[in-house]
Amino acid sequence: MNSQKNDSNHPEDSSQHSHEDQSCKHNPSKKCCKYENDHNNHSICGHDHHHDHANCGHDHHHDHANCEHDHHHDHANCGHDHHHGHANCGHDHANYKRHQFTTTEMDNFLSKNVEELIYFVNQQLENENFGKAVPILEIISNKLHADKNNLNAENKKHLVETQHHLALTYGIIGEHKNSIQLWKQVIANLENETDTNELLEAYYNAALSSEQAHLENDFVSYLNTGLSKAVQHNLNEWEATFEHELAVYYFEKQDLKTSEQKLMRSINIFEQTSNQESLVASYYYLAYLKEKLEQIEDAKKIYEKALNLSKKEEIREIVEHERSLIEERLANINNKLLKAKLTNF
Repeated sequence: MNSQKNDSNHPEDSSQHSHEDQSCKHNPSKKCCKYENDHNNHSICGHDHHHDHANCGHDHHHDHANCEHDHHHDHANCGHDHHHGHANCGHDHANYKRHQFTTTEMDNFLSKNVEELIYFVNQQLENENFGKAVPILEIISNKLHADKNNLNAENKKHLVETQHHLALTYGIIGEHKNSIQLWKQVIANLENETDTNELLEAYYNAALSSEQAHLENDFVSYLNTGLSKAVQHNLNEWEATFEHELAVYYFEKQDLKTSEQKLMRSINIFEQTSNQESLVASYYYLAYLKEKLEQIEDAKKIYEKALNLSKKEEIREIVEHERSLIEERLANINNKLLKAKLTNF
């Protein structure tokens, strides 16, 4: 599933993160990349956009570095995992690459009105044909922008939604620079709105796109801004999410002191909110950090705590991969401790 990295530098089987480790992603609020699937009503889909990890059934914690596509999309209702390695995913990878329609097909799309195009794009998104959805979303966006000064209320809403959906699908198919530009527009629009969760989701996704585009400064900036706004609005889950992501970033920069401080903040919140899945990931990183500090007994205790938590019925399938990483780290520690005892016998 993931490329192996040298154990001395990164968590086992977790690949260099450039913030892309399999065990780090806590995204409580990813937006549905879909208009409401009603030919007569194309407003936003109306799902709960604040993602419940406990019931989603897929892995948000993976190695982005080698997956070829990206992940900025509401998982609450999509039923599959955008956070994975292609090697074992079983999906049609053509769905994650921009589809090249024929000239005749494009002319046909251009002849359609916005409502007809939205109906068609919904069909593609329902079938996870993200590569086919992108060119159609671009046509919708162009049509709406061409008449931007004369849009009625419904089409103004369509324009905002289309920017959001296009930013998401650009990310999913790996066109990160396009995604970033649209997230900037989405953020600008949302700054004047009252739904802070939507705004923080946009900051988080903008950070992910920046990460994928190897724009480190932008990546850190979006995370820090998201964190500040989460604290300002007392949105604890988002605060913990941004703290964890920054903790992993500093972990990779070998700033273990800052990383530990941020991990402890995220763990404190996740414990208070009983976010068990996220706790497994944060415990994993804290334990690995303790290993780096050669605090082996502490690391062992935290790994064991994470392992016990990962076996709980309500999350055991979701955190299956994290559990395998923890078991491997624990086995390594136990082997080292056994060798030390034998050496000192």
